Amino acid sequence: MRVLITGGDGFLAGHLSAYLLTIDGLEIRTLKRADCDLSRDKERLLAELHSFQPDRVIHLAGRISGSESELDRDNRLASLNVFESVRQETSARVVLGSSAAVYGEGGTAAAPVTESQAPVPASAYAVSRYAAELEAHSYAEAGLWIAIARMSNPVGSNKSVALLPGTLARQIVEIERGRPPILTLRDLSPKRDFLSVHDCVRALWCISQSGTPGAVYNVASGVSTTVAEVVELYLSLARVRPIEVRSVPAGDQRSSIQGQWLSNANLRALGWRPQATLLDAVRDQLDTERART
Repeated sequence: MRVLITGGDGFLAGHLSAYLLTIDGLEIRTLKRADCDLSRDKERLLAELHSFQPDRVIHLAGRISGSESELDRDNRLASLNVFESVRQETSARVVLGSSAAVYGEGGTAAAPVTESQAPVPASAYAVSRYAAELEAHSYAEAGLWIAIARMSNPVGSNKSVALLPGTLARQIVEIERGRPPILTLRDLSPKRDFLSVHDCVRALWCISQSGTPGAVYNVASGVSTTVAEVVELYLSLARVRPIEVRSVPAGDQRSSIQGQWLSNANLRALGWRPQATLLDAVRDQLDTERART
């Protein structure tokens, strides 16, 4: 079986590739932005699909920040080009890597957000991700095998420093190497579902193998944690004590989503279960960051 992964130079693609290498019988190819700009190089993408003829396409390329036009280009338009190119060249199953950010606020432990809840995207990023989902639904209705993975907050090695887990690991290791023992962070009050990236990529593969075309799956641990609690988890593994935490008040830095609790029942119905703890993920991330020269 041949598997093509877009976003090949990204955090998730790296972990997914590593996981798939442990499965016998797979031929894996990753597509990096330098190889093919999915929003512009449609001919190159068509040629790649024609020559490789993948059985699975896990579409993880995208943008997490930028202007509205940049986000739309790299999240919606790039996805549209992937779907259309797959339709023309292969019979591959496609898994679109989306984000739980499309839901906006919502959910409690007793009544978590399910995939049937109507998205209310509250940021330009979430809007662009949901726009890509709408393109996916159109192609699914036309007969292309597409499923959508709404991922929460995967934690693990090589996470971007633009996101909370990445900046936490980087700052803590810099402190261990002699920087003043002060963490500078944004608002610590939001509540999110964090899960190990290893569980996240297993979920993506599970969806590609056992999912239903046209379906949406929350890729989440099923437990929400405040950012402040996550920070304490990182601090518990730091090799320097004490470390002062400085965070800005909510105010202008307030997150577009203050609270979210997600159901993973649909994913569990496919046979997936979380296997790693958040502590495991944080430890792996810190150890990898420490190994950097």
